Amino acid sequence: MLYDSEARRVLGSWKAIESIDLEQKLSGHDPRLLYGSFCVVIERPSAMGVIGVGVAQHMLDTAWTAGALAGVIGEVHALSVKTMTRREVLRHLGVLSGSGSADSRVRAACIADHETPGGPPAVGRKAAPGPLYGVSSHAWQALGLVLAWLEKTKHTETT
Repeated sequence: MLYDSEARRVLGSWKAIESIDLEQKLSGHDPRLLYGSFCVVIERPSAMGVIGVGVAQHMLDTAWTAGALAGVIGEVHALSVKTMTRREVLRHLGVLSGSGSADSRVRAACIADHETPGGPPAVGRKAAPGPLYGVSSHAWQALGLVLAWLEKTKHTETT
C-alpha cells in the first residue's frame, strides 16, 4: 500500500508485490515519495499465546518473507524500514479489545479516521472516490499498520 500522510489518501494498493517490482509500482508517483521522507512499515509477526504446529510454520514463513522484503527494501532500495507487531497496531489504533474480529475493528478504525461529519464518505465509490477508495481485503490491515505507525511516531516526536 502506498499512502500519502500529508494528503491523508491512499495512492496505491496491491494485493501482492514482489520486492523487485517496488520501484516500478512507485515510479508513477511523486518523486518525493522515492527521495523524500519515505518510510516502509512492515508488520513483524509475533506469537500471542499457544499456537499450533500449522500456525507456527505459517508464522515462520511470514517472518522469513517480511525479513527478506525488509532486507531488499533497506539495502537495495536504500529506504527506511520500520516494523510493528499486530498487537502494537491494535493498541495504537485503540482497538486492542472490543466486539468483532481484530480485522473488522482495524477496518472500522481506518474508516473512522478518514471520515468527517457531513463530509464525503471515506471510501466512496467509482463516481465519487473517497481517500480510501480501492482499499479492500488485506489492504485494510496494511492501512491500519500505516495509521498506527503515524500515530506512534506522532507521540514519540512530540515528547
